[in-house]
Amino acid sequence: MKQLSKYFWKSARVLLASSVWMTQVYAQEELIIDSLIQSNRAGFENTLQGNVAGLRIKSWSGTAGVQSTINLRGLSLDPTHDATQPLVLINGVPIIVNPSPVTGINPLSYFSPDQIERVEIIKSIDRLAAYGVQAPNGAINLIMKEGKTGPLHVRASASVGINFLSDIDYRKDAFYGFNTIARRVTYGQGAAIHEQNILVDGGGDFGSYLFGLNNHQDGGVVKSSSFGRQSLFLNAKYNISPRLTARFYNNLALASREGRYAGEYNRELLLPVIGDESFFMDKKRNVAFLSSIGLRYELASGLTVSTLAGLSYEGAGRDVYVPSNILKGSIFASSEALKRQLISINTSLNYQHEFSSDWKMDVKLGHELRTTDNRLTSVDGSRSLESGGSNYVKVVTGYNANQTEALSDHEIERIIGLYGVGKWSYKDDLQLNLALRTDGSSRYRQKWGFYPALGFVYKLANRLKIPVTVSASAGKSGMLNRPEVYRGELVGKGDYFSGNELGVGQLYAAFHDAKSVDVYQVDAGVLFGLTPSLTLALDYFHKTYSDFAYRRYLSNIHGLDYRYETGGKISLSGFEVTLNGKWVRTEQFSWSSNLNMAAFNNKMKELPADVAATSFSYLATLVKGDPVTSVIAYESGSAKVIGNSEPRLFGGFSNILQYKDFSAGFTLAFSSAADVIAASLASRYAIAAVGDQFPGKSSETPYYFLEGDERTAVYQGIRTIENGSFIRLSKVEVAYHLGDNLKKSLSISDLKLFLRGDNLVMLSRYSGINPEENLTGIRKADLSLTGTPLPASVVLGLKLVF
Repeated sequence: MKQLSKYFWKSARVLLASSVWMTQVYAQEELIIDSLIQSNRAGFENTLQGNVAGLRIKSWSGTAGVQSTINLRGLSLDPTHDATQPLVLINGVPIIVNPSPVTGINPLSYFSPDQIERVEIIKSIDRLAAYGVQAPNGAINLIMKEGKTGPLHVRASASVGINFLSDIDYRKDAFYGFNTIARRVTYGQGAAIHEQNILVDGGGDFGSYLFGLNNHQDGGVVKSSSFGRQSLFLNAKYNISPRLTARFYNNLALASREGRYAGEYNRELLLPVIGDESFFMDKKRNVAFLSSIGLRYELASGLTVSTLAGLSYEGAGRDVYVPSNILKGSIFASSEALKRQLISINTSLNYQHEFSSDWKMDVKLGHELRTTDNRLTSVDGSRSLESGGSNYVKVVTGYNANQTEALSDHEIERIIGLYGVGKWSYKDDLQLNLALRTDGSSRYRQKWGFYPALGFVYKLANRLKIPVTVSASAGKSGMLNRPEVYRGELVGKGDYFSGNELGVGQLYAAFHDAKSVDVYQVDAGVLFGLTPSLTLALDYFHKTYSDFAYRRYLSNIHGLDYRYETGGKISLSGFEVTLNGKWVRTEQFSWSSNLNMAAFNNKMKELPADVAATSFSYLATLVKGDPVTSVIAYESGSAKVIGNSEPRLFGGFSNILQYKDFSAGFTLAFSSAADVIAASLASRYAIAAVGDQFPGKSSETPYYFLEGDERTAVYQGIRTIENGSFIRLSKVEVAYHLGDNLKKSLSISDLKLFLRGDNLVMLSRYSGINPEENLTGIRKADLSLTGTPLPASVVLGLKLVF
């Protein structure tokens, strides 16, 4: 490097210092996991609930192993669309985060909170633009615990407890249409929940290592709906040479879930509902593997090159069986398998330079390759006893062509991104962040999207002696549309008999004019240091999403059912408030708290022309300024907005107190003014039979939903429109750390006994069990998009550190 001309380096420095068109990705907020109250439920998202302003963890279902919905400043025209989720990374490596449609098992349950050191939350556009189309709705980076140098360290924990439903009332329970006999059979009186962890770490001049085992078992409160997870993980760092460092992370998880109940976003009960469904065999199994390797080489002082490669893999399988004695002489069986993998390779060149003691620069140039590969195979079949069937037949062994339907699907997408990020700082006062990224996808012809952003952070304390920090940023990111838009709609059907291969055909050609949704974002924030132990943060953001892909339905003369177009525009804006306080800190007593809340507002800004003839027709009632999350129903044949499914205000309140060897803490989660519309269980009328006379019963609202087509159109009555506001005691823990003398006598460095509870108390006027039990704001009579009741749980545990 010394041989390079001084002129070259001088010119490069001037260029980088003057344009500074890239910045490192730094987190806005960090949460230390060991300082939070952990959840008894599997899935680390439940531990985050109520701890981050603007991060909404919605506990829509109480079925064990199911993912709570996660939203971090996210919006889409479809609330079940994967794109509404934030990007989740493990040590900077993107992972599969959305539940498998085959099993519904939560991929975020593969990682125990005991593995995680801290969580980085990224929300502002000057940081998110560096991820391009991967993170239109925020990012969450989990930093896993690393080994410590020195002798062997051992940490172990174990807990055991019970799940239970504290407030079951047939008037609140919609799971079986208020069938109290079915309710008593379906819901158990309580089920065991237990977890065990062990971590071993150490290190020396060569580096460090940490490996561990985890086991989590949850019996569930719904009969025959248990969940289990086992994981084996390794995190290691090796100093190969003074300039070359390597890092490895591996996590292997096995997960299984039983029962036909909630887990998938849409769980319509297609088969007849009866009182006891213990006959119903529905086994779901996932095998998941995450492996990453990072290499970092120092080329010269301040100049390094690094590569981070990762593989996130999940294999999901499901077997369903209903015997002949239930189906009156026939059997039903089905097998599905879905294999998903996400491969990412990120290579970058990082340059750090100090122009003076005041001016510093940190610039990274890099490229990223990302490949997703999903393969689905599904086989359904049935046999009658008259044709020689038996009570149990594994479908994949094959039937004759008339009795078996097979389906296959294969999705591949490759994204290449080129990016530059950097930070330009002056003393400790000013930080300028810039980002520039371009992404190209293999799925569409208009391959490249361009995503620039600029932001700054300025501290007034040094110059003006005011304990205030201001920040602002503006820029653009993108959001991918659904896969069938880019690749065309592929379907493979064939006879799964005598080893025949499944054929793959194309129903509709790819939409060549498709592109990613444009997401424009502006952020502003103020941080007040009210006292050395009290801080108040106020943040504002505004996001605009434009050019969604949608279908325009065509008349028969075109020879096609529809074509794709792009258009539409929606917006999301909001305020976030965070108050952190360390109220008392003495040698024997301490008290700290966190209060966070967010008020969001989403609006419809523009719809396609003649929207009634498109797949956005369900939004045709909305006018500019109406919430996108409005619930639309009919009254006397006219469509009307009757509610908003999203809360106006949500957040959390946490307190941690410690006195000598005792500690206690709790987290409240709250939500205000979300409307819940409950469809009537007994009111469903054919239009031909009742005409425009509705409601048919005086106990119902005058509003109704229209369902079906012209020949089968029906009125689905609405029973109530309710306020879904609530305050929930999300997590609570009481712990005792054994005294120093006892620790020494047992040769341990820490011993902690704890009692922890989840969802013990909820205050709400909602007539159901859980105000968050549905995804769309509509508690439908057929229970689609509706979860099971959220259980309470209490566990007693022990943590040891040797």
